[in-house]
Amino acid sequence: MKIYNLNTSNDGNKIKLSTIVDSEKLGSKELWFSVPEKYAHGLCKSRMDGFLVGMVFPAMQYGENIHVEGCISSQLLFNLNQYVIPMLMAFLPACKWINITAAESNAEHFDCSGVGTGFSGGVDSFCTFFDHYELEKNTENRINSLVFLNVGSNGPGRTDEELMAAHKKFCSRYEYLSKFPEEFSLDFISLDSNLHSFHPWGHQLTHSLTTISAVLVMQNMYRKYFYASGGLSYLELYKYHELLLKRDTALIDPMLLPLLSTESLNFISDGAQYTRVEKTLRIVDYEPVKRYLNVCVHDRESHENCSVCGKCCRTLMTLNSIGKLEEFSKLFDIGKYKKHAEFLYLCQQVVLQNKDPFARNSIELAKRNGIKLPSFLVSYGLVSLLGLARTYLPKAILSRIRMFLNRS
Repeated sequence: MKIYNLNTSNDGNKIKLSTIVDSEKLGSKELWFSVPEKYAHGLCKSRMDGFLVGMVFPAMQYGENIHVEGCISSQLLFNLNQYVIPMLMAFLPACKWINITAAESNAEHFDCSGVGTGFSGGVDSFCTFFDHYELEKNTENRINSLVFLNVGSNGPGRTDEELMAAHKKFCSRYEYLSKFPEEFSLDFISLDSNLHSFHPWGHQLTHSLTTISAVLVMQNMYRKYFYASGGLSYLELYKYHELLLKRDTALIDPMLLPLLSTESLNFISDGAQYTRVEKTLRIVDYEPVKRYLNVCVHDRESHENCSVCGKCCRTLMTLNSIGKLEEFSKLFDIGKYKKHAEFLYLCQQVVLQNKDPFARNSIELAKRNGIKLPSFLVSYGLVSLLGLARTYLPKAILSRIRMFLNRS
């Protein structure tokens, strides 16, 4: 695999930074990132660090060495070959050994003042913002701008139609969320890309690498970047590693992210000092959360919380356990959740509580607060019944069974 031809171009009111990726598996394809003209000064036009990190996982999947026809951070190039590649092979066995070379490397230190984090409106990003903006007194560590990325979280990019749908959702979510940083007079940088078209395995598996890739493209702006963790504490990452193994790079974020740092940009995996429930409790009384919390992973164009997907249900179960459910009625359809999802979701959590850390935390919190839960016998029976129904029954009939069971 060769990455070459770093190029800058105007794309309407946006500035696009692009390269060409030549691959035995993929052929020749353009990889690009773009930002509004206002933030063009943040684009790193002298090194190709972001493009390289974005292609490491695909190259390892296809077993293709990478040569960058351009300049790479000396520190990053060393860390990738010596530590990151063996680490990815250890935790993601489908990855193959590759060697990375570059026409040039240097230890240039960019003089930046930016301290950033991504903001999606979820529990993780809100917790990172709360800790390192509202509570942070040291300006060296205080967030001074926010980023919103289109590298996979808005939908896949395996086809042109999927790329268009993901872009539409990206724009919708950005417009909705942008009102929050406006309240603090903070920059909210929309960073678009087609990187997810190179990652057909799904966002969950490679989100750490794709996110860092995009931020490295903005290396002329940032000296520190807090990456909100995937919701598990340090102990849970260790205890439940088999649950995440081969499925999610969040498992290795605390080790991986520092190794993706450069001479001038320091990446920090933030949030693993808490469980997901602890994060929710930490921010639940932070007033903006009641106006902007956005946790939904439903596959649709709208930015709104669907109130019935797994992440919506997890959040609503936590809020119900602490008596805060109605305080979030403007963001969630509480009636829809109660009618169509709550009982079955509770049953699933009861069944999974000894296997899944999110379920265990949710069940423990509910018990501490006296919330009535279905018995294990009932829960196991209903979950097993639905498992069989998914296999043998049409979706329309399955949907009616779900509604009936949830009302029972």
